[in-house]
Amino acid sequence: MEMMAVEVKTGSTFEAGAATPLFDTPFRFVASLLLVDNYAVSADGQRFLINEHTEASAPPITVVLNWTADLKRN
Repeated sequence: MEMMAVEVKTGSTFEAGAATPLFDTPFRFVASLLLVDNYAVSADGQRFLINEHTEASAPPITVVLNWTADLKRN
């Protein structure tokens, strides 16, 4: 899906300008009864936060037990 920008003028009437493409997004919009936002825009309109599902697994977690004993040794 492509993220688009549109200039909007308000006042006594509403006017919307032509759509300008910004960038491609990794998500696909699925219409449903659930109102779920896949993205958020910063207040100044300069940054986007996009919720993306990836198939990649998370890196493994390393748990170090008895780490305080190592501190005493040094």
